[in-house]
Amino acid sequence: MGVPHKAVGDATIEGDDNDDNKSAAERESLEEECDFCVYTDIRDKLIAKGIPAEEIAFIHDAKSEKQKAELFDKVRSGEVRILLGSTAKMGTGTNVQKKLIAVHDLDIPWRPADLEQCAGRIIRQGNENKNVQIFRYVTKGTFDAYSYQTLENKQKFISQIMTSKAPARRCEDVDQQALTYSEIKALCTGDERIKEKLMLENEVKELRVLAAEHKNTVYEMQDKIAAFPDKEQKLTATLDGLHADRETLRKLPIDPERKLPVFKITIQGTEYTDRKEAAKAFEDAALGIRIADTPVKIGSFQGFDLSVTVNSSAMGGGMTAKMQGQAAHSTKLIESFAHNLNRLESALYNIDGRIEGVKENLAKLRLDHAEAQKIVAEPFPQQVELDSKEERLKTLTDELNKAAIEAKKNAPKREKTCYFERAKLKRDAMKIANKPRKSKDKGKETHSLE
Repeated sequence: MGVPHKAVGDATIEGDDNDDNKSAAERESLEEECDFCVYTDIRDKLIAKGIPAEEIAFIHDAKSEKQKAELFDKVRSGEVRILLGSTAKMGTGTNVQKKLIAVHDLDIPWRPADLEQCAGRIIRQGNENKNVQIFRYVTKGTFDAYSYQTLENKQKFISQIMTSKAPARRCEDVDQQALTYSEIKALCTGDERIKEKLMLENEVKELRVLAAEHKNTVYEMQDKIAAFPDKEQKLTATLDGLHADRETLRKLPIDPERKLPVFKITIQGTEYTDRKEAAKAFEDAALGIRIADTPVKIGSFQGFDLSVTVNSSAMGGGMTAKMQGQAAHSTKLIESFAHNLNRLESALYNIDGRIEGVKENLAKLRLDHAEAQKIVAEPFPQQVELDSKEERLKTLTDELNKAAIEAKKNAPKREKTCYFERAKLKRDAMKIANKPRKSKDKGKETHSLE
């Protein structure tokens, strides 16, 4: 509102009125010429303060892309020190940041993106100034507070949609940009209690998130504590079984060339010591299984019962071999059964590594159990702070609600304002229609309602 008037006789630039040549911000701009020109008023006041007129320019002075480029060059060189314009006309593509030291936002836009666009004029790559200033002007007791309330609500909604972070154990509940709008809104009202209330609301929200996180962690730890005895028993039994199986393997005769137990496998009741014959018998027995997802015993390997399971597609497919002693020793099978014999040996003879792995898991389980007991025993560390701030927030809210009720009671009655010309005309017509008038015939007062 209040943009510079078009000079009489100004030529219309070809394509200037074509919406296809305008940016989205320009098409949605609320710019409107008024009797009072804000731009001229600001320029006159700056000149009165001693700034040369030639160092002040309006973006509206540039009627074409060529004129706009020339104007921007003057701003970048410092020839023009002050440039006035709207968000729509000085939005995307306005690269004048080279020497910019300050941006002054005189009014409040309807979209958070527009406010970010204004800041983007100066906080931009290529600016020679390391430190810059952004001034935002608000007027106490005006529509400005509502405008910033609208921006705050929009920014919170946008942030919820646009923020796509992976779930984390801790998160910030209030968007930083939305909080900035809240602070400005509080400044507009002029009541420091409102600013304190806004800050408390955000702090209480964050503390409540942390308290809920602590409570969920306690529940999780309680589940771990409840499951600990069963898990410990299973790992202990597995460790005992592995120790027993290792003693069994140590009693087997050793092949001096391979430094491993002498090869011996029994398939379908026949014992094989030749690896080639054993691989063929192993393949025939495994491929002959017709039952899916059920272990089928086909013999033994080094004295351990040997079974094969044909896995269905739902279980991932393929075959699995298991050798059962005091503990289970499993391996996946591949197409080459000569190599599958090596897999059986690796699964069985790597028993020392498995024992160490189970020991580590058992130690970790016991350490986690002790830590879980400690967490469950500790209360939420910031509970006192949360209680105190919740109490203060409740007190402030009650005070502000009472103040609002009292202000409404004491507010002077005002005549209804007509915001649209049609409503004003209708109201004036009703006043005229209800005004008493004298009859021409008898000189008496009559009332006419139309």
